[in-house]
Amino acid sequence: MLKVVLDTNVFIAAYFNRKSASARIIDLCLENKHELIFSSRLRREVELILRNVKANQKFQERVRSLFINASRVKPTQKVFKVKQDPEDNKLLECALEGKADYLITSDDHLLELGEFTQTKICKPTQFLKLQYTRYV
Repeated sequence: MLKVVLDTNVFIAAYFNRKSASARIIDLCLENKHELIFSSRLRREVELILRNVKANQKFQERVRSLFINASRVKPTQKVFKVKQDPEDNKLLECALEGKADYLITSDDHLLELGEFTQTKICKPTQFLKLQYTRYV
């Protein structure tokens, strides 16, 4: 089972387009096809952003269910890799601590890295193409 870290923008894309690659990835995590890795800091950000965009209760419950069945990590190492947007480093810290196989994002600052330690960084559509050609 692949370990994945999902950026906040994946959750937003999934909310606004239930047929998006982001929505498919969340579904796959809910079906236990992949192990979601997250930190408390990342979870708080996701929940705050979903409230800010006024995501409906049903979607917020799906996300809560996803986090309940996911693996929470407490990053012990600070990362300073993304200088243009230091907030992005929390995702790298989470991926590092959880030994994630993939960090899935639409953030250009992270995508520019391509890889960080053992973690591949890619867009949702790229992840699905790599793992599930039947979904694309």
